[in-house]
Amino acid sequence: MKAFFDLLPVICFFITFKVAGSYTTELAPIVPVAADLIPIVTATAVIIVASILQMGFIYMKGEKPSKMAIFSTLLVVLFGGMTIAFQDPAFIQWKPTLLYWLFAAILLFGRFGKKDYIKKVFTGISMPDHAWKKVENFCLIFLIAIGFINIFVAYTFSMDIWVDFKLFGLLGLTLLFTIGLGFYVAKYAEEAQNTGHHN
Repeated sequence: MKAFFDLLPVICFFITFKVAGSYTTELAPIVPVAADLIPIVTATAVIIVASILQMGFIYMKGEKPSKMAIFSTLLVVLFGGMTIAFQDPAFIQWKPTLLYWLFAAILLFGRFGKKDYIKKVFTGISMPDHAWKKVENFCLIFLIAIGFINIFVAYTFSMDIWVDFKLFGLLGLTLLFTIGLGFYVAKYAEEAQNTGHHN
């Protein structure tokens, strides 16, 4: 349920884009942009509102949103706003890439600042230091690579394909990476437990 809630703004974006694409003529008097931009501009407006409402709902429950959720919302509002203001889809298309690269930069900053941010992601897990370093390297490679993949899809294929990729492609790649990383972490965590090694 939480995974669905986290994805809700993106799902709203996807559905709005598809629906708006089918009703371009009807929306033309309401959305003052070129006809071919109506689906992406409308969907961008919806994801901005949905992201803000999502943050508001979390705070209303008395909870604190994750830093990733906060950064993501800020980028949606900033780059989504520029997409609408300048009528240029490139801004919202760059948003996922910048989010991934931002977290890659945070990991690199932590490495040079002698702070193990990666261990905070896997709280409560004990592994040898060399295993933590590999996990950090895997995450860095993935974050940088998926950022490039997003831009490659955005600039190589149609807007329709990119919107599909934004929901299903990015989610699928992240899920596969998370599963693979989970197996790796489980293996070394078990070894660490059996040999009595800790962080």
